[in-house]
Amino acid sequence: MDDRAVPRRGGAHLILAVGLALAILGGAPGHAAAADPSVPPSASPTASPAPTPTASPAPIPSPVPTATPTPTATPTPTASPTPTPVATPVITRVNLYRSGAMVRQYTSYWCVPAATQSMVNLVRGTSNRTYRTQKFFYKRTRDFNRYRYATLGNDPAGWARAMRTYSGRPYAALAFTSRSKAMARIVDSIERTGDPVGVTVRNGTHAWVVLGYRTSHDPADPSKRTILGFYVSGSLGSTADMWPYRYLSVDRFSKSFTRYHEWQRRVIWEGTWVVIAQ
Repeated sequence: MDDRAVPRRGGAHLILAVGLALAILGGAPGHAAAADPSVPPSASPTASPAPTPTASPAPIPSPVPTATPTPTATPTPTASPTPTPVATPVITRVNLYRSGAMVRQYTSYWCVPAATQSMVNLVRGTSNRTYRTQKFFYKRTRDFNRYRYATLGNDPAGWARAMRTYSGRPYAALAFTSRSKAMARIVDSIERTGDPVGVTVRNGTHAWVVLGYRTSHDPADPSKRTILGFYVSGSLGSTADMWPYRYLSVDRFSKSFTRYHEWQRRVIWEGTWVVIAQ
């Protein structure tokens, strides 16, 4: 650089001229004005705050398609089987009782002659209730007995023969080892013939007339028959002996219709149920 001395006065005028020129021109472009230390620097312009971005609305999720349920087939209801109607049992009642035919026994030991007299009346449609006839039947039955006895009684064989002789029907003394079979034969005989049946009761010590019965059977199969009871008559003339007659269930009938027993001697009916029937 060239260090030459410059007179002071001229220098001042030069500075002034330069300053004026700068004032008029407003400063040459590209040159910064000198900072005045007594004037605080202008605050830097405040940057405009960046706009807060508006939050985009959350996207609404598309509805998830609901799976269409597979329809379950409704099971076809199984038709309940139609209950088989139960047939109403048919009750059969047979009772041959006729007041004018029944006869009391005239002595304590004439039960068989009295039963014979009542049965003959029922078979023949008569009403003979005389002492004389009963006494006659007693004598004839004693003649017809299979065995001879020290007592005044009679036996099933004598009773059956008297019935054959005076009723004209084929009565017989039938012995059964089964009470149920004996009762079935009672029903069968009355059903077939319409005639009464005789039975020995109380271990063969007494005689009853069976006048009828009650049975129950399936209408679809009449062979399936149940015996319910019997109509009976005892000749002692008291209600205790079923006079003039009474209906007894099978159970009650069975209490009197017991096995035959003869204490005097051995007989062919021992231990059996005896029926005087056709």
